[in-house]
Amino acid sequence: MKSFVRILSIVFFVLLAQLVTAQKFIQLELPGDPIASKYFAGSSFAYKLIDYPDEYFNKVIKQIDIENEILVFEDGYIEVADITHIRRFRPWAKALGYSLNTFGAVWITYGILGDVFTDDDGLGNEGTRFGWDTAIIGGTAILTGWIMRKWLYKKDYKLGKHARLRMLDITMPTSEEIYGPKG
Repeated sequence: MKSFVRILSIVFFVLLAQLVTAQKFIQLELPGDPIASKYFAGSSFAYKLIDYPDEYFNKVIKQIDIENEILVFEDGYIEVADITHIRRFRPWAKALGYSLNTFGAVWITYGILGDVFTDDDGLGNEGTRFGWDTAIIGGTAILTGWIMRKWLYKKDYKLGKHARLRMLDITMPTSEEIYGPKG
């Protein structure tokens, strides 16, 4: 039984390797960063062009043409040489920013509710009064969350000296390409 499972696994992986014959992608290489960002067909890609220096385009890559160095999108294509900037998004910064905003708003709300419902006859806890400390903690959390959502959520890279965009094709050759035609 073990040998049957082993043989079936080997056959499965050999067939899987035959199905995955083409892998074309572009990658953003940054100095000092050993892990390059890869963009495959179907990936969302934010970029800025030479002809439109003030506008970022965010499109989904439909096809990568390595020979002509072209990226094909739903509504057209661009040459890789025309790209001047790449924008990468950091979803963790946006999520953390929203969490900090929620925390700050809830902190201030609970502070106000604690102040409203504290008895004026001295029977309530005086520590629940709304004061500068409550406002500073809530306001700082809201401000930090806003800064994270606006400024840390995205990072722009200028291509050239410190960042490089490279097109790669790691297509596995077929048996005819390696050994020649059967014959």
